[in-house]
Amino acid sequence: MTTHAATGASQIEHSYNAGFAAAEQACSQLAPHSPTCLIAFTTDTYDQAAVVQGIRAASQQAPLIGCCAGGIISNAGTYTNGVVVLALTSDALKLDLGLVAGVKADPSKVADQLADQLESALDQAAGSQAAGSQAALVLVDGLAGTLTDFVQHATAAFGPLCPMVGGGAGDSFQFKQTYQFVNDQVISDGAAVGVLQSPTPMGIGVQHGWEPAARGLVVTRSEGTIIYELDGRPAFAVYQELFPDLTVENFGRFVIDHPIGLPQINGEFLIRDPLRTHPDGSIECIASVPKNVVAHIMHGSPETLFNAAQLATKRALAAIDGPPAALIIFDCVSRLAMLGDEAATEVQRIREVAGLDVPVVGMFSFGEIAAAETGGALFHNKTVVVYAIGQA
Repeated sequence: MTTHAATGASQIEHSYNAGFAAAEQACSQLAPHSPTCLIAFTTDTYDQAAVVQGIRAASQQAPLIGCCAGGIISNAGTYTNGVVVLALTSDALKLDLGLVAGVKADPSKVADQLADQLESALDQAAGSQAAGSQAALVLVDGLAGTLTDFVQHATAAFGPLCPMVGGGAGDSFQFKQTYQFVNDQVISDGAAVGVLQSPTPMGIGVQHGWEPAARGLVVTRSEGTIIYELDGRPAFAVYQELFPDLTVENFGRFVIDHPIGLPQINGEFLIRDPLRTHPDGSIECIASVPKNVVAHIMHGSPETLFNAAQLATKRALAAIDGPPAALIIFDCVSRLAMLGDEAATEVQRIREVAGLDVPVVGMFSFGEIAAAETGGALFHNKTVVVYAIGQA
């Protein structure tokens, strides 16, 4: 059986019309087939409910999952405003959907409720004998501040045989509100999950391109997302010792290309994104940093980030062992902040590896969700995740 895919994108200002145009463009390319399901990404300049209505009207009410983001990715390039839609069709393709609000207050409860909604699909995934033929597409509020806990609980609730891939919904750096949607329902502070079961293989690649810029430091005091002490001293003071030109005023610019890396058992680094300093000398990060772990201040360049994106693509494609029907990209919005216009080059490098004719959609995410080569899914920062859906 063959999976066919097509994409559509629109930057029309009118919300309904933008959703309709993007979906119509994608679905028309599948003719004479009807879409089995759709995956959509928007930006927060739109009325999300109206965008969803337009997509649904143009797609014959096909099952839909999506969210808003810090920007969108398509075959045509990268944009900070617009709507992009991926339409998939196959006789044996199946998408089961779940949507639950409240992830900020109780991420474990939301994970459990999603597992209950998707129980039948998760049971089928657990019983499948075809490795790589199912995955849970997870789109969750990237402003909740609880995504490390959510991913941990969801990994346990969904089980090891349904790998998770996705990202944090975001906005245009307003840090106010994000949206997640399933079919006709649009919520905030929630998680949308689609368990995609395909007759063709799927592959996931995750890389970041950051390397240690200084010696390892022990996180001697932390709580949640705030690092209070490194090597027993105020965190920001230690930063200044290592980088004498660093000030409170230029800290925001410094951390754009100097994230924190936490060494993992497989030799890779899990990246954490510093956000701001506080008067007590602590450093606040986007995601939690445990106490008593080793942390490295990292650095990178556009070229190391491009190389990482290509490697992530190669690893995703290696898992499907054949041509891809489509790629879905989750690229951290902070990489967009660093790369600027060169973000389009990163996407172009991905497309060159996969093939320029392969349909591509994606989002600039507020954090990324994917498993490393071994172990369960993790919540990443400043990372690129490539999800490949096999064609045959």
